[in-house]
Amino acid sequence: MTLMIILGIAAALYLAWLMVRLASLALPVCLGVSAFFLLRDQGFGLAAAIAIGAITAIVLHQTGRVLLARSGSPHVRLLIISLFAIPAGVAGMEVGAALAHIIDIDGVWRIPFIVGFGILTARASWRLLVADQPSSGGRRRHPTFR
Repeated sequence: MTLMIILGIAAALYLAWLMVRLASLALPVCLGVSAFFLLRDQGFGLAAAIAIGAITAIVLHQTGRVLLARSGSPHVRLLIISLFAIPAGVAGMEVGAALAHIIDIDGVWRIPFIVGFGILTARASWRLLVADQPSSGGRRRHPTFR
């Protein structure tokens, strides 16, 4: 019985991490799903619609990363990060609301729990966008440990 409780908690934490990870990619995933439905409704085959939807999501995310790496202005960088982080934060708040409902959090702790998930997801989106950016010379920057 104890093993089942431990495994259940581990599975719940893994699913929460997975939902935050998917919510942090809210803008590319939403655009990819929209492209899939548009192509499917236009009469394209299911495989072609899935492939083009996935490619659309990947290209949007990579384009955001490249634009962020190449922009020199802090205002443009803030705009690009906001375009990705705000939808991710909203999706994270929805994930937090769903989890609060599932684990039955009520009262004073419900709003901080939901807002915390939104902030966590927006931060994860920001980190995914700026993670492992190539330097201006084309080589990747690695942290130095001292």
